[in-house]
Amino acid sequence: MAVTVEQMRVLDANSSWFGVPVSQLMENAGRAVAAEANKLGESFTIICGPGNNGGDGFAAARYLKSKPPVFYFWPPKGPEALENFEKARNYHPIAITDANNLDLARAISLSDVVIDAIFGTGIKGRVREPVRGVIGIINNSGKKVLSVDVPSGMDPDTGKVEDIAVKPDVTICLHDVKKGLEKNKAAGKIAVADIGLHVKSFTYIGKGDFKYGYPHRKENAHKGDAGRVLVVGGSKEYTGAPYFAAMAALRAGCDLSYVAAPEEAAERIAVLGPDLIVYPLDSEYYISKSDVKAILSKKHDILLVGNGLGDKKETLEAAEEIIVRTKTPMVVDGDGLKAAKPLLLRLGKNVVLTPHGGEFRMLFGLEPNEANLKKMAAKHKCVILLKGRIDLIAQGKAIKYNESGNPYMTKGGTGDVLAGLCAGFMAQGVEPFKAACFAALVNGVAGDIAYMDKSVSLTASDVLNRIGVAERILLA
Repeated sequence: MAVTVEQMRVLDANSSWFGVPVSQLMENAGRAVAAEANKLGESFTIICGPGNNGGDGFAAARYLKSKPPVFYFWPPKGPEALENFEKARNYHPIAITDANNLDLARAISLSDVVIDAIFGTGIKGRVREPVRGVIGIINNSGKKVLSVDVPSGMDPDTGKVEDIAVKPDVTICLHDVKKGLEKNKAAGKIAVADIGLHVKSFTYIGKGDFKYGYPHRKENAHKGDAGRVLVVGGSKEYTGAPYFAAMAALRAGCDLSYVAAPEEAAERIAVLGPDLIVYPLDSEYYISKSDVKAILSKKHDILLVGNGLGDKKETLEAAEEIIVRTKTPMVVDGDGLKAAKPLLLRLGKNVVLTPHGGEFRMLFGLEPNEANLKKMAAKHKCVILLKGRIDLIAQGKAIKYNESGNPYMTKGGTGDVLAGLCAGFMAQGVEPFKAACFAALVNGVAGDIAYMDKSVSLTASDVLNRIGVAERILLA
């Protein structure tokens, strides 16, 4: 199955996150490129761009049958490409020359094979000089041509050539065929090289998922553009839960976070969180059915129901009515899951359920394991985030794993932070399955950072206060 540029970037970043760095991937890529080139001839000319595609070319130079001349346009930009640039110069005396040099055409004329490592998946727009002229020399050389990952000048996602592109005999695709090259005769024969991506890159949530999936703000953004979350919860006993959830929604990046809570709880939540907009309901201690109309009248994009709600009969009946009547996507957590149980077949794809193991048993009457999660996700069509040592997130046939976090996050309130993060990401337009994945990852990373500072004294407040650091690390 072909991959897009964005999918490949996610996999590369995930691989580094799980322990196989770009430097190792580049070394593997260079070795594979050389192996393919060695099948085509005995002498070579390599032409490298300034990015990682060029880095692959520099790495390949050390594994070829002969010591090839290597031409480049600009010095490498990234640290891994620069490292291989230096290795190619020092490993043995390879001639590395600026590609503006007129000796390029002569070098090609003396070679059996030209290795195109100019642009790869980094191409944007029209090809400019001096690259345009060099591509013309390559195409008119009559030599065998091997392109690394993508023929330079060809759009890797569409296969279109806006101006000019290398016409290779063989393209060696790294990890998998790029989408634009699939069934594209202009890419020549396709070879695929395994570059050693970490096995978890494909099924575990990692840095790449978040870095390339988070919806960044526009420069001219206004208040409200990044969404509004309404948290429905709180009771006489529980005020921390809705506070943690609503604050986490803000930390996820949404613009406005509201809490609708019984009067007494609302007063305490307002003191805890001046960043929140708190709506005191008519009920004093527990949400009742008489509060439903007022709750649903509050403007919001995402509803989060259940945090600190309590399990009194009338409260759960009120929550059930809210879940049935709301017209926005929602996250259902904590005691709200008890209200959702009779409604499972009516929830749909815009609902995220966040049970731990015991709540999963209560909801579905099954043991909380991967097989049963897949069955329930397929049956009920909603997103289910099963919290545990390894979080499992499923919708339909899709399933992802999250291993971030630590055992000290069993403290009360960390699950509320997780649910709030999920709602906050959804409010910004992230589709529910991805939002649940992001929430699990960020919550766990924040917890791991908090543990490094607080050790066994870690609390939900510590996790909440490290969300920003976690997001900065994941977006870097």
